[in-house]
Amino acid sequence: MSESVSASRWSEPWKAVGRYLPSLRSRLVLLTLVLLIPALAAAGLSVYAGYRHDRKEVEKHLQETARALSLVVDRQFGQAEALLWALSTSPQLIDKDYATFDTRARAAIRLPGTWIVVAEEDRQVVNTLLPPGSPLPVVEDKAHRQGLSVGAIRVSNLFTGVAAQKPAVGIDTIVTAHDGSNLYVSIIMLAETVSRILADQAFPPTWIGTIMDRDGTVVARNRDAARFVGKPATPENVQRAKSEVKQQVAESISLEGIPTLLALSRSSGAGWSTIVAVPRSEIAGAAWRSALYLAAAGGLLLAGGAAMAWQVGRGIAKPVERLVTLAQDLGRGEPLTVTASGLAEVDRVGAALAAASRELQEREADLRASEARLRATHENAAVGIAEVDRDGRFISVNGARCQLTGHSREELIGRHFAHVTDAASRDDDLSLFARQVAGELDTYTTESKFRRKDGGSGWARVTSTALLDPSGRFLYAVRVVEDITERRKADRRQRLLIDELNHRVKNTLATVQSLAWRSSRSGMPPEVAQERFQERLLALSRTHNLLNETHWEGASLATILGTELAPYMTAAPRVRMGGPDIQLDSKTAVVLGMAFHELATNAAKYGALSTASGEVEVRWSDDGGVLTIAWSEVGGPPIERQPTPGFGSRLLRQTITGELAGQLDLRFAREGVRCTMTIPLGVAERQVA
Repeated sequence: MSESVSASRWSEPWKAVGRYLPSLRSRLVLLTLVLLIPALAAAGLSVYAGYRHDRKEVEKHLQETARALSLVVDRQFGQAEALLWALSTSPQLIDKDYATFDTRARAAIRLPGTWIVVAEEDRQVVNTLLPPGSPLPVVEDKAHRQGLSVGAIRVSNLFTGVAAQKPAVGIDTIVTAHDGSNLYVSIIMLAETVSRILADQAFPPTWIGTIMDRDGTVVARNRDAARFVGKPATPENVQRAKSEVKQQVAESISLEGIPTLLALSRSSGAGWSTIVAVPRSEIAGAAWRSALYLAAAGGLLLAGGAAMAWQVGRGIAKPVERLVTLAQDLGRGEPLTVTASGLAEVDRVGAALAAASRELQEREADLRASEARLRATHENAAVGIAEVDRDGRFISVNGARCQLTGHSREELIGRHFAHVTDAASRDDDLSLFARQVAGELDTYTTESKFRRKDGGSGWARVTSTALLDPSGRFLYAVRVVEDITERRKADRRQRLLIDELNHRVKNTLATVQSLAWRSSRSGMPPEVAQERFQERLLALSRTHNLLNETHWEGASLATILGTELAPYMTAAPRVRMGGPDIQLDSKTAVVLGMAFHELATNAAKYGALSTASGEVEVRWSDDGGVLTIAWSEVGGPPIERQPTPGFGSRLLRQTITGELAGQLDLRFAREGVRCTMTIPLGVAERQVA
């Protein structure tokens, strides 16, 4: 058992190699690399070890140099401190004999760039930098005196001298005069003087030597001193100076931006820091050269070994590559021609491929016939069929699905199935599809409104069925899409017709009821009332017949007038009509039909149509949605007095003003009846030719 586990562990790396280096030639090249790379790696480690040793030696040398430089700085400041101590005990200074002390101090200064300053509380009293008798500066800034005590000596940070106007440092102390006042005695030294310390060290040209004060300000530098003296060192070195790091070796970046290896040492006397830095490229130069030589030699060895391995593998791989050609021919369904290669294993594989080719050709013939039948069924189906992936994007669509929205197959493939679905029903479909992808639903059906490519719209009934893999995971969905636009239109028309029928029956019954009620209350004999009631029902029937011809969508005003006045259309024209072609809605047509019947009946009995010479003229117009109808009679019996309004007049006024919200102007002039009807029309209720 343990041996099998061990063998399995050893085989895992080779399986990984097989995935990335599948060819025989690449395996032989890998073998060459496996033999050469360890040797080259050992040589590289040797070069690196040499580099580490050289770096440690450089670090040690830098540290020693920085420490020695700090001792030189302390020694130079120590000489100045000894001189300051001697001068501070001078009797002339304590007695404030400044002239005698000035002479003695000038004689004591031997170091170039150095002078002595004595100051009282608010002014200088001795300054050997200036000629004797010169006016001396007033002390305005006293910050440098903070922390000084009588008898103690301190080296200051870098400052700009009041008289010299150059970067300088001071060795300061406080002396108490005989009168009890304090005198501030300093030996001032130019930064140039400190720079001579670096010049005396004779650093290599590429090395950088720096002396910093306690605040990290550059006091002296062997390179670019004019550029950097008086300015802060790099932030890392300023931090080291202020945190009083005694000594350290670290990698850094110089003020010029050069990567360096530096050593820092802090002087014990002045508290200043000295830095000696060398470019890192100088340390690594020798190691890089060795590495380049090693890389070149290793590259030649690897290239030569790989070329030899490739050549050997070529003779073995050629018969194997012939199998690739056979496999490709097999994939394309072409007949295979197998020839002997000289390698038994390859020949056996070739024979197996030939046998497989014959079997596959037989199966492919059966499969093509089956696919042809399935494709024909799919494409000729009367309903749309589409396959969508788990993201809802079309994988395939049939012709009926393309025709449904007017898109081509290329436009649909890759698009989401909801790209044309109306927003009102899209969310429901997407929610159900998400549940189907999650495995909660096998099949669901929904109806949704969609937009066609040409801008039209329709309704579809979609049945989505999920297809799963053997583990129950969603693969894709088959969506069967049925166009139900006409069915929904038919349903809507049927509902509208039923509603309209109910409405019209109620209106007709109400009209008949009104006619019957008014006829019975007119005070006429029953037989006369019955006759007139029947005539009005016939007029109502004629209007209904006109509306039936247009499926109750409306009737023409001219047609209604022609129907009611047809009995009076004789050879000699007695009725004249004129006006635009106006289509009335069903309600307006019924009301005006009754109105024209009343006017025509009255004209036939009492008006213009009751004589042989009488005439009736009807004119109408549409003025911005307001229909105006003018009825005028001439040639009838003269009207001597206004008649008493009867049932016809009341019916006319009630229907025009009450049911159509219009206006009626009915006058009985001597020459004949004048009736003007003004009726508002809706935009959808008129059609003006």
